[in-house]
Amino acid sequence: MRLGGALLFAAALAGAQEAPNLARELPPAAKVTPDEAIRGAIGWLVKNQNADGSWGKATSGRTWEVTAAVPGGHQAFKAASTALCWLGLNDAPHQPEESIEAQKRALAWMVKNVRVKRARSGELYNTWALGYGLQAIAQAIRKKAPGASEEELKAVADELVRALGIYQTPDGGWGYYDFQTGSYKPSWSTSFTTATCLVALREAEIAGVSVPPKVLAKARDHVLACRKPDGTYLYGSYMKYGPNHGVNKAGGSSLRTQACNLALRLGEGTLDDEALRDGLEQLAEQHRFAIAGLRRPIPHESHYAVSGYFYLYGQMYGARVLELLPEADRRIHGPKIIESVLKARQPDGSFWDYPLYGYHKPYGTGYALITLSRCLPRPAAD
Repeated sequence: MRLGGALLFAAALAGAQEAPNLARELPPAAKVTPDEAIRGAIGWLVKNQNADGSWGKATSGRTWEVTAAVPGGHQAFKAASTALCWLGLNDAPHQPEESIEAQKRALAWMVKNVRVKRARSGELYNTWALGYGLQAIAQAIRKKAPGASEEELKAVADELVRALGIYQTPDGGWGYYDFQTGSYKPSWSTSFTTATCLVALREAEIAGVSVPPKVLAKARDHVLACRKPDGTYLYGSYMKYGPNHGVNKAGGSSLRTQACNLALRLGEGTLDDEALRDGLEQLAEQHRFAIAGLRRPIPHESHYAVSGYFYLYGQMYGARVLELLPEADRRIHGPKIIESVLKARQPDGSFWDYPLYGYHKPYGTGYALITLSRCLPRPAAD
């Protein structure tokens, strides 16, 4: 979800040496099967759902955090986390009654709260709420999910599409910060945030929601413009004059490449199967740099400027890409993605990759459930 920001604060840097190394302090999870991990994640989400149907809290056990305006920034984090948790529960192969009830309550909360406004001129975490909110609502429409009427779902979907049009940058992308202009139309965007929103818009189209062709075309062109000849992606189009920065190389891009490849494949099929395979190979080959950034508390402090919040995001989109490929590819890459996700599992059944107030376990567990559920072997054909 990439819920965390990319901004390094002086306070964070000053406190870096006293910040706990959370990756080392937490005990490793016992080895479990994917099915056991899925059941544990469902149980954790059901147990930790807020009374109002949402997930996540504006609390922190640390002395510093990424910037988040009150209340807008936290409303965005909670809405995006809730959408991911709903998607994870809805995707799961197991649907116990308590999970179905949790999904109903979450969907009822989302139709009233997922349209989050911009928190302030420089902070646009609401982009994640709009993108993942639209993806969840579109899936709910397609599957006729309980918790909200079709009329409510379609009305919210229309509003989310309209909102994404408002926050789309002149170059066709979406971002989560804009410290340059603070204008009504944001000026800063990233390739992967754009890909996340473009995937949601494509899925909304499939659900019968009207999406302006111009919005889709500009977003596609933005992601395509960020694609380098070697199949990696610029962090954002603003880095076109620094394409060899570490974050733009394979070691920094592999976890973001999957979302961008998926966005370019959906709808118009801009990329072929071979391009998707190359991206998944990149994900596997660069895993040592991905895992090195897992749970590090300061954004982009690891090799190739990898941040912990790339980790589960990249694995989830890798699983989504894998769904578009033949079964032979699933047999090769599915186990690798599953193994990578299980490395982020905790003994209580949750998953997380980066400490973020009280949202990291909900959004991380949502990502993991989506990933594991979609990587399971396909049922044999009759």
